[in-house]
Parts: sequence; C-alpha cells; structure tokens
Amino acid sequence: MNSPSQPSVLSTADAAALASRYGLRKLGARPRLVPYTVSIWRRRDFTWELARSDAYGKNQGSYLGQLWGVLKPLLQVGIFYVVFGILIKEASRGVADFVSYLVIGTFLFEFMASGLNNGGRAIASKVKLVRALEFPRAVLPISVTLTEMIMMWPALAIMLVIVMVRGHTPTWSWLLLVPAVMLIYMFVLGCGFFLARVVSATPDLGNLVPIFTQLARYVAGVFFSLEVLAAGFGVLGQIAILEPFALYLRLARSAILTEVPAGWAEWGLGLAYSLVALAGGYVFFWLAEARYGRD
Repeated sequence: MNSPSQPSVLSTADAAALASRYGLRKLGARPRLVPYTVSIWRRRDFTWELARSDAYGKNQGSYLGQLWGVLKPLLQVGIFYVVFGILIKEASRGVADFVSYLVIGTFLFEFMASGLNNGGRAIASKVKLVRALEFPRAVLPISVTLTEMIMMWPALAIMLVIVMVRGHTPTWSWLLLVPAVMLIYMFVLGCGFFLARVVSATPDLGNLVPIFTQLARYVAGVFFSLEVLAAGFGVLGQIAILEPFALYLRLARSAILTEVPAGWAEWGLGLAYSLVALAGGYVFFWLAEARYGRD
C-alpha cells in the first residue's frame, strides 16, 4: 500500500524568495534606510496632523489655553529680568539692551528645551500607538519637534513686537532669524531622535533630560552676556561660547541686535552642528526601528 505523499516543505531561501515576490516582509524587521525615509515622506500628512493635533491639545484643559505658549516665556523673562537684570546687575554688563537680549534668549531657549524634553518621550508617550499601528517610528520625534515649532511661532511674533517696542527698527538682517530658527529646529530634531531611542530603551534616563536642559540654560548665556563672562576663562571660555546652545542663541540675536555680531564662521559651525545632529540622530534612531514598542 502506497503511503500518502507528504507536502513539500519550503526551504528558508525559497520562503524568503516567495515572500519577496508578493511584497511581504518580516514583521517588526528594520527596513533599509532609503525606503524607510521614503515611507516617512509618504506619511507626511499623518505627521503634520499628529503635530497639529498635539499642538492644539496642549493646555486645552486650562482657562487660558494656547495663550500659555506665549505667557510661559514672558513670565520667565520677567523673573530673569528681576533676578539677573536688577538684583544681579553684573549679568547685564556688556549688553546695551538687556531686555531685548533676554527676551530673544528666553523665547528661543524655551523652544530648544521643550523640544529636547518632549523629544525624549516621543516613543514612550505614544507606546500604545506604536503597538497598534505600523508606520515609521521616526514620525513621532518629527511630529513632537514640529509641535513645538507650531507653538513657537506666536511666541516669536510677540518676541519681535517686544524688540520693536524697545526701539529696534526691522532691517533686512532680521530675515536671518528664519535660517537661525531652522538650524535650531534641525539640531533639536537630531537630538530628539537620539533621546527618543535612549529613553525608550531606558525610561529612567528620561528624568535626566529636564535636568540637562536646565543646566544648559545656565551655560548658554540665556540671561547674561556669555561673551563678556567667558573673556576671563581663556580657552574654556571660547569653548563655552561655541557650544551649540550658546551658538544658536548668538546667531538668532545677531540677526536682530547689532551689538551681537556673528560671522560666516559661526553660521558655518551652526550648520555643521545641525547636520551632524540630524544625520547622526536619524541613523541612530533607525537602527533600533524593530525594537520600539517591544521592549
């Protein structure tokens, strides 16, 4: 009696070829970098809606709603002015218009700090979405940083109004504020990619990010002239002036305040910081694509 024929079993190579033929891929596998980038671009509408809805939803439970996006940096300006501009007059030494200097530094650093703090939680705060839907996880750090950018524009408008009230007349150089802000966005996004992966793998590290940004606030020259202070510290002072946070504030201030110069070397260094942070952070994030939501 002949035994019934056994169904043939596909080899691993044949199964992989069959899956490739029908466009199937391993669940949770990391895609190649170029297709991954293309898939992010194809989901740009999803990214924008996610950022827009998050921006709208922030502070909705409070009476003042979206006004907090402007009031928060304004309150910080008031506090810093009283403490550093009046009580500690040394902070305003070397700055002709300390109020404008302080306003620009505070408003822009608030964007950088919020972008880093929220970027670190980009995956952890949306873990249910990550586990429920298949999409490029890089969408989340992008949308978080874009959310902060959307919320920053009204604050920037108020910032410029304050500067004009202080007696500064708009000139063509003010347009340089746009590339300065874009360099800041690129740098913050790159750091957000890096922090999102690290915090996703080790959530406890997320508690250290606000401490780091608070430290950065004090060494970036937000409420004092870093150039004047660094003059007495030699090489260490020059390094402090050229660290990313201080450099980006200097570029933004140089666009509006003639007393704060910035040459092509500073702009080139700012561009280098942004490109290295963005490219390095993006690849670092992509390498762990298959693990997000599975840890």
